[in-house]
Amino acid sequence: MKFNKRKAWQIAAIVVVFVIIDVWKGNTYNFMNVASMLYLSFFILVIAGILFIDRDNYKKFFGTFGIIAATFAVLFVVGGLMSSKLINAKRYANVIGPVKQVNFADLYSSEHTVEMSYVDKDSAILAAEKKIGELDDLSSRFEIDVDEFSQINYQGKMVRVAPFQYTDTLKKYMNFSDGVPYYVMVTTGDGNLNAQAKIVTMDEPMKYYPDAPLQYDLHRHVALHHKFSYLDDWYFEIDDAGHPYWLVQGITKRVGLWGAKDMNNLIIVDAVTGETKKYELDEIPEWVDSVYPTSMLMAQAKDYYTLKGGYINSIMQQKGVMSVDSEEGSYNYVSIDDEIYIFAGVRPIKLDSSSTTGLLFMNRRTGEAMELALPGVSLTSAQMTAVGSIQEKGYTPTTPTLQNVGGFPTYVMSLKDASGVVRGLSYVNYQDYTKSAVGDTSALAEKAYLNVMGSQEGLVPEDVETIEAKVLDVRQVLIDGNTFYLFTVEGHEGIFQAPLILDDRLAFMATGNTIKFTTTATKVTAVESIK
Repeated sequence: MKFNKRKAWQIAAIVVVFVIIDVWKGNTYNFMNVASMLYLSFFILVIAGILFIDRDNYKKFFGTFGIIAATFAVLFVVGGLMSSKLINAKRYANVIGPVKQVNFADLYSSEHTVEMSYVDKDSAILAAEKKIGELDDLSSRFEIDVDEFSQINYQGKMVRVAPFQYTDTLKKYMNFSDGVPYYVMVTTGDGNLNAQAKIVTMDEPMKYYPDAPLQYDLHRHVALHHKFSYLDDWYFEIDDAGHPYWLVQGITKRVGLWGAKDMNNLIIVDAVTGETKKYELDEIPEWVDSVYPTSMLMAQAKDYYTLKGGYINSIMQQKGVMSVDSEEGSYNYVSIDDEIYIFAGVRPIKLDSSSTTGLLFMNRRTGEAMELALPGVSLTSAQMTAVGSIQEKGYTPTTPTLQNVGGFPTYVMSLKDASGVVRGLSYVNYQDYTKSAVGDTSALAEKAYLNVMGSQEGLVPEDVETIEAKVLDVRQVLIDGNTFYLFTVEGHEGIFQAPLILDDRLAFMATGNTIKFTTTATKVTAVESIK
């Protein structure tokens, strides 16, 4: 090997090109990231080629260079085999961790707070875009970054949040030092049928975001501070004070060198100052909701149900092999005790996709999984039932969410018209899709649904109580456009809630009246008399 000035300049040029690409693209290097290792190997081989080339003895050069290249090839082949599902099937299946078995009565009991969203992502985007359209100055310069519309719990309520972005590249670079001073928050839970959007103006703008100019680009910024981390996707979230952050996933591989992607840590980036901090999974702040991405959890669930009997079994005999609904629209999200869960149907691989043998719940913060072994219908089948009920109106049902309605496991869907406005709700029994009902409001839909269920006994026993007592105070309130009466009675704690549609006599109830009613907790289900 002869080293001369020409080779030195060539290697220097290669190094300069490597550094420029490295900084601009925001590359990171980790032995578990096969793409980064292939990229690094390419540059090493180029430099090795320059060092060992001998114009007087090409045969010797090809021999030496061939050995180096073959060594790299063998390493990648061995690494791939070590990481393959063929010889590591059960290790892949175990990445998800223990799958806890739960029953509906426990999961949806009064001991847990379960909240659903009647508003899907499309409706949330529509509400946000309508809000920004009301402000001429904003709509000419900014738009909603719909790719970063995150579902989170904010101060105990389900919301979607998304940052603004400049409408074109020119505006972005002309204002790169000003950053982005807005994000949008859309309330999707709290019993709201239609999305309620609010534009939040920050005291200090966000300077760090995806594809931001120069050093403010999120990926480039994080890569410079965490050069040897295996970085993956990111999410936009706000803390309980409304301050914006980017959550960047730090990845590891659990099988061999490159198999079974899993979370290793979380890098939290202040969107305003750019400050970054890496957290181990057991140190993540309480306000963070999205740690595990949906795609990762779905991949782990698929491996668990497919490979726990071995790789050969997954192809040949398929004993115990199950299928998980992982296509968009076939799964949904629900908030349980202020934590976001994905839930999806599970069924034997040969079973028709309209049915399930159970539901899998996966926690987006902890990655923990729970299986509800209860046969029923799939989310897509429930949607088709809803479509059949409102065919003449042309409404479109949203992706169902599972709720406890009168003790019955029930899919609940919003019904949207062509403009995206929610016009009603559809209730479909999870265990028997022939039992369904629709209504213009949640109270009407629930009343019609419970009439359909008749005297059947639900899976969740309810503490039903009949009370006859004097009314101490009564107030009329509007909840999502519907009239409710909140009242207190003598000898009982709590504030009872009754919708007007339950009984017209509620409109004439006054302090001092004696009312006899049936209630579950504080929810009035029937009024017998008002005197």
